[in-house]
Amino acid sequence: MLFPPALLSAEEAASVKVKTFWDIRYSSSVELQDGKSGLADLYVPVFADDTLRENEDDIARNSDDASKAHSQNSSIKLTGRPRPAVVVVHGGGWLVGDKWSLGSYSKYLAEMGLCVLNINYRLAPYSKFPAQVDDVREALLFLTDHADELSIDRQRIGMFGYSAGGHLSALVGVMADEPGEVQITSSDWPIDDPRWKRLPKIAAVCAGGPPCDLREVPIDSEALSFFLHGSRRQFPELYTAASPTAHASAGDPPTQLIHGEKDLIVPIESSRQFAAALRSVGVSVALTVIENQGHLVTLMHPNTQNQVRDFFAEQLLGNDQ
Repeated sequence: MLFPPALLSAEEAASVKVKTFWDIRYSSSVELQDGKSGLADLYVPVFADDTLRENEDDIARNSDDASKAHSQNSSIKLTGRPRPAVVVVHGGGWLVGDKWSLGSYSKYLAEMGLCVLNINYRLAPYSKFPAQVDDVREALLFLTDHADELSIDRQRIGMFGYSAGGHLSALVGVMADEPGEVQITSSDWPIDDPRWKRLPKIAAVCAGGPPCDLREVPIDSEALSFFLHGSRRQFPELYTAASPTAHASAGDPPTQLIHGEKDLIVPIESSRQFAAALRSVGVSVALTVIENQGHLVTLMHPNTQNQVRDFFAEQLLGNDQ
């Protein structure tokens, strides 16, 4: 068994079913890059006392007709207890990757009683910053806009991401309480865009192996130009806008960071500095170090799985356990 038992009572664990809708469009404004970005897998926990109604003809699934599969969303109505929700964001250096890599985590979180939206987002270099950040925001809007149909508690929406996905989750989390003129430095949305007011308050962020301060990149390095348009000397404001550590403030959500001690891709100092910045302004933050592990192994390490489980159980499930 990949994951430890879910934090539900034995009776609830036996009765919960996870209904999965594959490749739904979470935003009509996110272009279908390579037929993948703008698509998400939706994991819906269905309890014994829930009623689920769905129109099978409208469910967006994989099919031979790609245009049909990617243009229609599921038509469902779930009645029952309001449940928390989580947006899940994959890694891949903003350059590669796919939602399937966090499919096991998504299913497990749904088995705990969370509604999960596991997304693909636009990738660099075709789409540069801040396209990826806005895609995560669009995913949050999907959950709030469909909260009634999916029986989602709008006050209990969190984010989980790993590597580049951890960076995007952390950045959206810390930017949420910033003044409008700061928020738009990480967005292509204009400051008066009505979507800003529809975004939910983020209740919890869990980020694994996240690069948190891109201002640490050597000033003339082109290493991140595929993502940030050029070097830090050329675009210092973009490197600041894209750095979660630069935006730590007292209104940020409770945060769980997980990092491999021997991570050579994203050194652990990234999470240590981010945790220190959050702690200095009074934000509830924990950093779990996975001893003797590197970047990739940490994702599937049992201690990582346990921390993800325990964090969302505490922050989002509360008395629902």
